[in-house]
Amino acid sequence: MKKLTLLSFALLTLFLAGCSSRSEYYRLQPRLQPHRDVTPLSTRHIVGIGEVQVTDYLQQKALTLRLGPSRLKVKENALWAGSLDKNIQKVLQHNLAQLVPDYTFLSYPWEEPLSDRTRIYVTVDRFDGDSNGTVVLEGHWSLVDREKDRMVLGEDFHYMQRGAANLPGIVATQNRLLERLSRRIASRIRQRTR
Repeated sequence: MKKLTLLSFALLTLFLAGCSSRSEYYRLQPRLQPHRDVTPLSTRHIVGIGEVQVTDYLQQKALTLRLGPSRLKVKENALWAGSLDKNIQKVLQHNLAQLVPDYTFLSYPWEEPLSDRTRIYVTVDRFDGDSNGTVVLEGHWSLVDREKDRMVLGEDFHYMQRGAANLPGIVATQNRLLERLSRRIASRIRQRTR
């Protein structure tokens, strides 16, 4: 009887070990190289970057593949290393700091009091790839003048790009699309301050 129990336990252990699989973790990374800082911090205009709002299906840990217009597949073993909304916010902060070096960009939450007269808000409605490696980033961004309590700039965005048809390739393409969004926001900020 003892041998049968021991054998059953050993088989159960092997079965459970075979069922478990390793998860892969992904993180978005800024693609722009650090810019040499020439402007003293005290003379820079401060821009706050509010919390990035992501649509419901992007609030989970697992990466999502688009199978069709209304079908998504959650990749249970492909996970974001941290929350996607905060990762997007940090990448935007880094990219904007490189693209508009005369400004200081700070991500929410920050130490109060912060004299950020202007604040950027980003909403992401879609950020996924399909099995062909086509990635879409879609949403809205706005720049708000907090002193006047009004939006001074804002645009809907829709970027699409094809990359490698695997998860690392899709994440790399997502990085490129965030860089495009960063460049657009930076160009609009520069136009506004001329």
